[in-house]
Amino acid sequence: MSRLWIFNDLHLGVQRTGGTTPTSADALRSFSHRKHANLLDLAGEHDTVLINGDLTDQFNIDLGQAIEVYAAAAECLNAKPNVKLVWSVGNHDLSKDSSKLGTVAFIGRLLEGSFPGRFKLITQAQALESHPGAWVIPHVANQDLFDLELSRIPDDAKVIFLHCNYDNPFAGQADHSLNLTRDQARALTTTGKILVLGHEHQGRTMMGDKLIITGNQFPTSVSDCLRHGDGQTDGMKYALVIEKDLSDMELVPTWSVKDQDGGYREVDWRDLASIPDTAQIFVRVAGKADASEAAEVIKEISKLRQRSDAYVITNAVKVGVVDGDDEIEASIEEIKAVSVLGILLEMLDEPQQAVVRELMKD
Repeated sequence: MSRLWIFNDLHLGVQRTGGTTPTSADALRSFSHRKHANLLDLAGEHDTVLINGDLTDQFNIDLGQAIEVYAAAAECLNAKPNVKLVWSVGNHDLSKDSSKLGTVAFIGRLLEGSFPGRFKLITQAQALESHPGAWVIPHVANQDLFDLELSRIPDDAKVIFLHCNYDNPFAGQADHSLNLTRDQARALTTTGKILVLGHEHQGRTMMGDKLIITGNQFPTSVSDCLRHGDGQTDGMKYALVIEKDLSDMELVPTWSVKDQDGGYREVDWRDLASIPDTAQIFVRVAGKADASEAAEVIKEISKLRQRSDAYVITNAVKVGVVDGDDEIEASIEEIKAVSVLGILLEMLDEPQQAVVRELMKD
């Protein structure tokens, strides 16, 4: 029986500057390409693979990186003559300027020509031909168009694939991302539909398992390794597998903090010697330091970056911590979480809100 594999937010060709050296940044890109190929290998001889947005880290990745993306897809399709591969575009796959052709769109057209009927590039909402009842909505230009697409979902659609935030009304102000509101999700799930979301990197399930945020299948940053909110399982990432009749779903592990290649460790800055030079992992340096030790912290982390094969090393050391600072820090985080724009909009009537939102677009 043909299964449907769901991957998303692979961010191939990733560009990281913080926490990397030129050498480790290149190693990180190679790691992500290996993991992409490994994911494609999971597909059985008659399965379909759906990349639910953000295959690439930006719409115009380096040409060498683009060749790697094409090669992995072509190798999978050549090696497994009955496999089908579908790319649904996400916000990172597209330019804000619709006149510019991105890497995913370009490679997708090449693959459609080379593998007719077996590769599909989805740039507008449509049914997934291999699985009747599956409906895919890719990234669209703005929230209004997204809301319109949600209203057009066919009544007989069983599983809806989206690339968007969930319950984050100000997501669109940060980049050209979209938001599915709690009310919209509830209206769809109460009719029996299952929603599967890409875009957010931390997986979780809600609404009686009818809303599934798969999360990405492997990290490309330290923040991807951390658990935010109600994760599916701490320290793990998953792909979603759906049977042909769309009735059975399963989360299949694809990454663990304990992985030898691409795993994760949090370590106190005084214990950096415990990180082997050859460990190709993601490292979060933590702990506390007096203000007088600030320079030493930076020096030790710099030394680790120079000797280590780690993909990314971030500095989360709290410098100058005294009794009561934890409470102060929590208060600061609460202040950061306050949306000034949200407060302003609540004070205005609808016409005034429309003017403010228009100004924000500009």
